[in-house]
Amino acid sequence: MLKELNQQRRAKEFTDLKIIVEGKEFEVHQNVLASCSLYFKDLIKRSPRDSSRSGEKLELAMSNLTADVLELLLEFVYTGSLIIDSANAKTLLEAASKFQFHTFCKVCVSFLEKQLTASNCLGILAMAEAMQCTELYNMAKAYALQIFPEVANQEEILNISKDDFISYMSNDSLNTKAEELVYETVIKWIKKDAAIRAQYAAELLAVVRLPFIHPSYLLNVVDNEELIKSSEACRDLVNEAKRYHMLPHARQEMQTPRTRPRLSAGVAEVIVLVGGRQMIGMNQRALTAVTCLNPQNNKWYPLASLPFYDREFFSVVSAGDNIYLSGGMESGVTLADVWCYMSLLDNWNLVSRMTVPRCRHNSLVYDGKIYTIGGVGVAGNVDHVESYLKRDHAQLWPGFHAFGWCGGGYISGPK
Repeated sequence: MLKELNQQRRAKEFTDLKIIVEGKEFEVHQNVLASCSLYFKDLIKRSPRDSSRSGEKLELAMSNLTADVLELLLEFVYTGSLIIDSANAKTLLEAASKFQFHTFCKVCVSFLEKQLTASNCLGILAMAEAMQCTELYNMAKAYALQIFPEVANQEEILNISKDDFISYMSNDSLNTKAEELVYETVIKWIKKDAAIRAQYAAELLAVVRLPFIHPSYLLNVVDNEELIKSSEACRDLVNEAKRYHMLPHARQEMQTPRTRPRLSAGVAEVIVLVGGRQMIGMNQRALTAVTCLNPQNNKWYPLASLPFYDREFFSVVSAGDNIYLSGGMESGVTLADVWCYMSLLDNWNLVSRMTVPRCRHNSLVYDGKIYTIGGVGVAGNVDHVESYLKRDHAQLWPGFHAFGWCGGGYISGPK
């Protein structure tokens, strides 16, 4: 049927709609065009009907597309075939999207997905976003994020808008093994038009995960960059990264979007299980096993076992990249030991002792210090708090008072 209708269109027989574009006339069938395009369906319905009643063809004059593009659109509508190449794909998709030729859009999207390269993916991404073409947008975005090292070497990335650049560079899924490359790309983008872009230096530098840049690079390269030296806000960001490196025990209180590792960094927040009890027949025994779960891949991994046996009722807290274990009871003896699991070395070390042995207590990290709260001691309930700073000995803070039982606590008094 479409073949016959197309022959009628070419012969201008039985057509009832004339579209005029760039002075060229295209005669088509209203029903055929309306069945393929919601835009034209609505336009035809809203057009005056006088001409149809008098036997005259409905005329539509359009100025928002070219004659060549309309010819290709109509050819596809009537034949299902389309000549599409890298030169006209974007133009055809824009027209198909604008005039709501949905099947035509799918053909263009399928073609463009196969044409994605490091030199054009950001441009296609921006176009897909502007046209609200979700399928192409998601494909181009995933592709651009995955091949960031190649994209970073293209001229295209230096010419995209500030908002698009920030959206791209700040993404957690940006695939880079070295955050230094992200920093270098930001500096290159600014220097491409420094007279205008330098005012955004701090906003742009904030998308770089500076705490994951090597300290020597921070000191020798970043610190000496004139764009950084001339901006107080930029220097604050660099100093924040330096503090992150210098105070690993306080990292838990330094959490910002910049301290969150990218997914490609091989670093992830994990859930760690320390110790516990295991049933053996009718008896129980304390476990020394330490394991962690990576929620990103849902896999469990073994860590260094506890360096002691049959200990229970201890308290565990994470501080930065390390885990601190304090107190507990072993063979009926209440203990004051403080042990540290160092994630980089995967081992446990005895680092200090509390001033008061305790078990069944709670621990927390605040302002760079580890606090042990309440619990049970040798003489009964413990009614005070101790704090431990990684580079100091355990110390009692008499200004704090805690009232608790078996780990629960209520704290009052000055900081």
